[in-house]
Amino acid sequence: MAMTMFPINQFSIKTVSESETEGVFHIGPLPKGYGATIGNTYRRLLLSSIPGAAVTSVKIQGVEHEYTALSGLQDDVLTLVLALKGIAVVSHSDEPVKLQIQVKGQKGGPRQVTAADIEKNSMVEIINPEYVLTTLADDKAQLNAEITIEKGLGYGLPNEDLRKEIGTIPVDSIFTPVRLVSVEVSNTRVGQQTDLDLLELRVVTSGAVTPSAALYQAAEIMVKVSEHLLQTANELLSDKSMKQVQNATLPVRAEAEATGEFKQALRVEDLNLSTRLTNALLNSGYEDLRQLEGLTEEEVSSIKGMGEKSYVELLTILKDNEIRLI
Repeated sequence: MAMTMFPINQFSIKTVSESETEGVFHIGPLPKGYGATIGNTYRRLLLSSIPGAAVTSVKIQGVEHEYTALSGLQDDVLTLVLALKGIAVVSHSDEPVKLQIQVKGQKGGPRQVTAADIEKNSMVEIINPEYVLTTLADDKAQLNAEITIEKGLGYGLPNEDLRKEIGTIPVDSIFTPVRLVSVEVSNTRVGQQTDLDLLELRVVTSGAVTPSAALYQAAEIMVKVSEHLLQTANELLSDKSMKQVQNATLPVRAEAEATGEFKQALRVEDLNLSTRLTNALLNSGYEDLRQLEGLTEEEVSSIKGMGEKSYVELLTILKDNEIRLI
């Protein structure tokens, strides 16, 4: 006896563990093979399509480009520029936001510059204020810089056009707040069916979004894509069905036209019928009223979705167009 496919809509999503930056989720039970399919789709969406914000450029006082040395800075400027990519931010503005960093060294030893030293702004939240950007060697050293925060998706190449403004250094940006996604599929069972999939997703973020929120956003994108695919496939199917009908009737039509017996097509969508009657006919595969010719009244009245009023309406239109039922 052949085993039927396990229902795709019987799965659930469970949170195994979650913090602000890391979450583990179980999705299942799923039909065999669906674990890898859904897991890989989730992974791609999470890593490429969750919006975020990042530093896109920096302007440092006394520095013309990233290969310039800055007195009192323990790191070179290039290392500082690379470090800026690690700042985790949330931007509440659709426009670029410029933030200032103005830090002086301290007596008695080096002073670390962290993300907490970035100017406070109501439009931008710094998620990891403890993150170290660089170190000032002594009290004579200082760092005066302006960074630009922008929203984006995935990974952004540095905008080299910004170099036209002397001292501005473009930064390649990691906009996605999702840092890592791992997918693991194992076997699970429901009753006697033992060949089902259990999908485990481990999601690590920068803290700009929680793992569960990122998972939800990815699911929303999945739904939008699926809805568009369904609509497109439906249109494709309808076009193909019509072409099949047209191709099948071409020889018959030619002969009918020659003998004067050709009858004009009566497309259901063009007849301004009631919504219920239109849906009942189309959902049952009747795209032209002439497809009903030769059916019994019982067959027509039992069309799925056909109510009493719709049936009376249909009989009237059939009579008006001289379409006979048995």
